[in-house]
Amino acid sequence: MRSPPTNAKERGTVEFWSSVEYATFQQGLVCELGLAGWRAEHRYEVSQADYWQARSWLARLWLRTATYAVYPLRLGARFSGELHLQVGVVCTNTFYAPWLAVLLAGRRGPAIVHWVFDLFPDVLILADTLRPGSWRERALRRLVRRTFDRAAVNVFLGERLRYFAEAQFGPISRSVVIPVGCDARPFENNPPVACVAGQPIRVLYCGNMGRMHEVETLVAALRPELPSVLEFNFHGNGAGFRQLEIAVGERNLGARVKVGGNLSEADWVRAMSAADVALVTMKPGAEGVVMPSKTYSALAAGQAVVAICPEASDLADTIRTHECGWVVAPGDANGLARLLADIARQPEELLRRRQNAWQAGQHVFDQRVLAKAWIAVLESARKAKQ
Repeated sequence: MRSPPTNAKERGTVEFWSSVEYATFQQGLVCELGLAGWRAEHRYEVSQADYWQARSWLARLWLRTATYAVYPLRLGARFSGELHLQVGVVCTNTFYAPWLAVLLAGRRGPAIVHWVFDLFPDVLILADTLRPGSWRERALRRLVRRTFDRAAVNVFLGERLRYFAEAQFGPISRSVVIPVGCDARPFENNPPVACVAGQPIRVLYCGNMGRMHEVETLVAALRPELPSVLEFNFHGNGAGFRQLEIAVGERNLGARVKVGGNLSEADWVRAMSAADVALVTMKPGAEGVVMPSKTYSALAAGQAVVAICPEASDLADTIRTHECGWVVAPGDANGLARLLADIARQPEELLRRRQNAWQAGQHVFDQRVLAKAWIAVLESARKAKQ
């Protein structure tokens, strides 16, 4: 994915690297950097469609091979002594890719920006895939510390994520906070409007639901006695999503709760535009290591966000700051059920929070705004390498 042609004077060259393709937010960022004069490109090993469709054991084996072997080799070949590329932005997907990039770029290669999507090894410990105190945990912690120290810039997705990282690793110099944001353009001409009487209130979950997402509270709150005006649509993938799909199938929730797979980009835009409420979940402990990126697209589409997450999280802070939704504590299924019922009975308040969400998505978290912060990071990284 390359930036569009521009008549602006070229300011520099940058590549964004991830093992799996990122969707609209990355496309928007690359586009805006191109318009500002940066020759930008997004490089990845696995397309988003292939990632979603990897369901068989053979497909998952191929996915692991591509993610943990082929992608690092390609990244390493690109950054070893590369003289023409000025900046490489390498995210923590795959987890050791930023360290490898910093190591191989050395003095002659491009400046490396460490894009911290997930904090390792803490996210692996929380997912019960790494034992605390093991030699693997200690080795990975040293590797991440070296990456923080040697990267030209460390970019975190939220203030609390940076605070937690420094609590685990100590002070991290050359660090900034830039929300992952979204490409708000598909929704810029569709601000929220009041619901017509009798029209259903559409509640949407769209995206990955993995090990860092809270599922049990959501499942327990989906009850037949919820107001009939509420319609629920779930589209996604991941271990948590399969758990949700099984639970919904076992309960008598009727046709107003629908579960389906991932959507094409065109169908995704239509579903997002039609929804009134977005569901976002985060399990306890994940508040220090992840920030759900789907939040920002939901805001841009004018959806009020119902977040099942810890209070001390960047997600909860975002909702409180912009008054664009509600926060429910993980485990409070009764509270979530009451909130959903209140939303159905208070259309004026729902509209107010949807309008706040749209304003925040369009004017705070859109890549046309965030690209300015990224340009400052890229210029800082390039100067640090000179």
